[in-house]
Amino acid sequence: MTPEDLVKSLVELERIRALVLDQLETHTTQLRPPPSEDSGEQPIVDLLLSVRKSVLGSPAAARGLHNLLVTEGRRYAATADGARLRDGLASSSAVDDLRRIWETLSLNVLDGPAEPNAAPDAWAEVLADAVIGGSLNDAILARLRPEGFA
Repeated sequence: MTPEDLVKSLVELERIRALVLDQLETHTTQLRPPPSEDSGEQPIVDLLLSVRKSVLGSPAAARGLHNLLVTEGRRYAATADGARLRDGLASSSAVDDLRRIWETLSLNVLDGPAEPNAAPDAWAEVLADAVIGGSLNDAILARLRPEGFA
């Protein structure tokens, strides 16, 4: 494979990834709340939706970041300062709030087994549910098919 072929393949994979995300958003409208009536609230909703889209769009990268943060948190918790912070947070409702926010954004797609640098099984299940529930048809497949591909 030449470098040019590799670049073409990467561009095509990115196009397919974008189309898959588009299909997820189109066929899982329950993942997108209606616009907020409170104009001050909308920027945070948009930010949180962007986080969700990033997690769904790049699950292997999101899982890698998640694992890095967990590892760093555990390392810090083993220090004296970290232990004090951990003990203080253990009784804080903020931790439950953050967990609820994370679970809402990630849809728990980072849970479960996965090979390093691979999408978690739960992500594949979300994708399968969207495809099956979205009535995958020839028009959708035609958008995914590279130009000139029979």
